[in-house]
Amino acid sequence: MPNIIVADPHGFCFGITRAIDLAKNTAKNSTKPIYFLGELVHNQHVVDWLESELKIKTVQLIDEIPSNSVVIIRAHGTAPNIYQQAKDKNLEIVDASCPLVLRSHDTVKKLSQQQKNIIFLCNKIDHDETVGVVGEAPEFITPVTIENIFNFDIQNPNNTIIITQTTLSTLETQKALDFIKNKYPNITILPHICQATTDRQNAIINLAKKYKFVIIVGAPTSANSNSLRSVAESVGAKSYIVDNASELNPDWFIGIDNIAVSAGASTPEDILNEVIEKIKEITHQ
Repeated sequence: MPNIIVADPHGFCFGITRAIDLAKNTAKNSTKPIYFLGELVHNQHVVDWLESELKIKTVQLIDEIPSNSVVIIRAHGTAPNIYQQAKDKNLEIVDASCPLVLRSHDTVKKLSQQQKNIIFLCNKIDHDETVGVVGEAPEFITPVTIENIFNFDIQNPNNTIIITQTTLSTLETQKALDFIKNKYPNITILPHICQATTDRQNAIINLAKKYKFVIIVGAPTSANSNSLRSVAESVGAKSYIVDNASELNPDWFIGIDNIAVSAGASTPEDILNEVIEKIKEITHQ
């Protein structure tokens, strides 16, 4: 039976725990109807639980929320115009944006006031965090994905600042930033990958180097979960990402002696434990 090694740290980060706690407290203390604007976190298990246990409905547009209700802003943040729309509809706003994401918003605000050109390095142009940060100053900021930055022509590097999405792969980001700095020595770089992301990635990198086989438990829409898989592969490990135990393929484990496991920052511990139990069941057969 293979040895299963769980990365430490893994799972819920400070920002996600804070967002869920805010949702619980709001449900407990408010008599108004409560709505999430977009998924509070990128994990359907959590979203389903919040809806069934706390009776908080998830909608995609402010227009779907009746006046005089409560709106909870997701952990990934949102653009300033959304806050204004919520105020215009007389909604009570509970802001569950991660404070580290809000730090990126503040940075963009300050840099745009200084007339700086800003590049937001991200994994997807339409990721919730990207949309929110870019919305702070769309005329000054350009979102560019990590894979596209190598071919992106920076017109005025002396007046350009690069900031990063908080949940990027640390290894891929470092490669991209080294490339940019080499090509444009005068450019300013402000990395914003959060400490929780870095710590979780470092933990799985160490295990991936040692054991060469990794299972990440996380939603396919979760940037930080995909980054965990990416960094594991970057150091030569065979790596799979599963949303739940049912997605495990018994063929993956043939001839494997050691299995490193981690979970994305929005993955509940019980889902991780179910995956571990299923791995034990598969490999014991």
